[in-house]
Order: sequence, then structure tokens, then C-alpha cells
Amino acid sequence: MKKIAFVIASMLMITQLQANNSASSEMSHVVGGSVLAGGITAVVNSYYPEYKENRGMIGFEISSAAIIVEQSIEFALHGNAKGQILDAISHIAGSAFGAFVTDKYILAPVINTSPLEGKSVGLTLQHSF
Repeated sequence: MKKIAFVIASMLMITQLQANNSASSEMSHVVGGSVLAGGITAVVNSYYPEYKENRGMIGFEISSAAIIVEQSIEFALHGNAKGQILDAISHIAGSAFGAFVTDKYILAPVINTSPLEGKSVGLTLQHSF
């Protein structure tokens, strides 16, 4: 019963929310971009091994493209170009952060091959306290 009451209260609160350009609103876009890009990067790592070298860039690009399309639709429906651009920039900044951290620090390192620099590999160190 408590779960049902919580869901109903949450739905009522969501209908009362208004979009704005406050710091907390933009931070939600940054966090959303980080999570989406990190998730896409992890999916590319798991299901498309032939693209492992570029998994971070793929996560960043797909997440950024998705927000540009979404904010373009929002602009076409509701206007407010300044707000839509600010939301997109915040999301893209979060996407860059999320894809980079996921690629370099969360997922296992991958051997990179470059015709100019040769082969390189990342190193992960872990220590329990």
C-alpha cells in the first residue's frame, strides 16, 4: 500500500514541476548525459567488440545526437531557443564526461593501434582499504 501511495504522490508532484534554467535543472541534464553516454559506451564494449577502440567516442556521439534531436523537437513544439540550447549544451558536457570516465576508468583497458604511435594499452590499478 505504501508503494502505491508513493507512486501516486510522485506522479502528482511531477505534474507540478516547471522547466527552468536553474543550476539544478542544468545539472540534471549533465547527469543524464553522463549516464546515457556511459551506458552506450558500456553497451558498445559488450556487444560490438569490433568497435572497442572507439567505444568512448561512439557513446559521446550517440548521446549528443540524441539530445540535439530531442531539443530540436522541443523547440519546434514549444519555442524557447535559449532554454533548449542551454539544455543541449549541458547534456553534451555531461556526455563527454560520462563517456570519458566510462571508457578510461570503468571498463577494462583496450589495446589501441595507431599507425603513427604504434600500440598502446591502458593500466588499471585497484587497492582495497
